Amino acid sequence: PAPPGATLETVIARVPANVHTRFIAMARALWTAAVRYGVDPVGVVAQAGKETGWGNYGGNVRPEFFNTCGLKLAPAQQRLFPGTTDGDNPLAHAMFASWDVGATAHVQHLMAYAKLPVNVGVGGLIVDPRFGIVPLPAVETWEGLGGRWAPSPSYGVEIEASMRRLADYPG
Repeated sequence: PAPPGATLETVIARVPANVHTRFIAMARALWTAAVRYGVDPVGVVAQAGKETGWGNYGGNVRPEFFNTCGLKLAPAQQRLFPGTTDGDNPLAHAMFASWDVGATAHVQHLMAYAKLPVNVGVGGLIVDPRFGIVPLPAVETWEGLGGRWAPSPSYGVEIEASMRRLADYPG
């Protein structure tokens, strides 16, 4: 993997003005998880910004879920709880113990989309509840997440545009 296109401090300085104060803690956890797994941390922070409204939330995922990317439970998990198979139900979404765990699940889920092996190291865990059920084909670019991670075909293009605002990426 290539090095990040900016430092964490640069990215934090460039987040939108409407960012919620919790987003800084999210960004730090996301950056750490992304670097640990060799994923571009600028892209992970940009995606979390898109998914969480820059930490403001406002959708079905609540801040206390520590879910940085709208990650849902696996269907088998949803069936354990009545009403959670409806994707609009907040309880259909994964809940984590901290920003660090939620960030790790986010990065692991990106790796599942890319069909990359996750080397969790000694004592490590797969915390992404959907890791083994992401369908083929593999996604090779942020743009490729459009229509896959989210229904919108422009989803990945929007993440890439955010990456350019957060760091000095060409384009």
